[in-house]
Amino acid sequence: MHYPVPKILEPFLEGKKNWPSVYFYPEYRKKLSPQTLSSIATSFSRTHKNPLMNDYLSEIEKYATLYKSLPFVEEIYLCNSITFNALHEHSDIDLFIITRPGRIRTAKFRAMVMFTFAGIKRSLKKKEKKVCLSFFITADYQNLYALSLPHLDIYLSYRIQHLVLLYHVETTKPPEIFKKNKRVQGILPNYPGKQCIFLGNQVFSWKTAFKKLIERMGKGIIGDIGEMFVKLLQLFVIRLKILRDPERNKDVIVNDQMLKFHQDIRKKVSLKYSILIKK
Repeated sequence: MHYPVPKILEPFLEGKKNWPSVYFYPEYRKKLSPQTLSSIATSFSRTHKNPLMNDYLSEIEKYATLYKSLPFVEEIYLCNSITFNALHEHSDIDLFIITRPGRIRTAKFRAMVMFTFAGIKRSLKKKEKKVCLSFFITADYQNLYALSLPHLDIYLSYRIQHLVLLYHVETTKPPEIFKKNKRVQGILPNYPGKQCIFLGNQVFSWKTAFKKLIERMGKGIIGDIGEMFVKLLQLFVIRLKILRDPERNKDVIVNDQMLKFHQDIRKKVSLKYSILIKK
């Protein structure tokens, strides 16, 4: 980052022992080799660019046409490990996607199909440099206050501030996600009020002919019927996953403004942060 974090956070962010134990779930850590855990522990740096960054950015920029072709998608942001400058050899590529209101499920479904067809969607067996489509919101629901924990939600604040724009459909209209979440200024005292993280990635814009065509076909009642069909299918799949593994899927959020499928580590991070503050 190009701004300093609060001093109290430094031992938390840079501690080689604390970082991996907070960042990963115990069941996931068991699957990693000691060498991998060691690389994760030393992967985060505030001063040096992660050695894997250029390879990941090159992989991301290969699919410029795909980002421009996703129907009903207005903005795409990079998030999590790549924007935390904490890549390791098993990192995936997390995307935070903002869609047109009323078409969030259609956008998610088409993105899943298109990324799968391109061979870059994350799977259970393959995640390195693969795309994870775990977080969607609509353009009219960019204030994420309702998602915050009751007490200090340090992880959500950093995640919002670490969003790095990858695709923006309207270059004449600036992104609103940071303006809509100004409360992070109270949690991050050095927050400058705008996106200031520089990865060196290219920001893509405009629409392909395919995207324009699908969006034109998806207007009105036809699009509403398609959205409802995907909604019913999605609810069925989510309920099935929850029945199979309630613990792993307890943090899922599925509604007309937000689709959140990522496991939530915010409570663990906030607890760790609170303990450090009290020391």
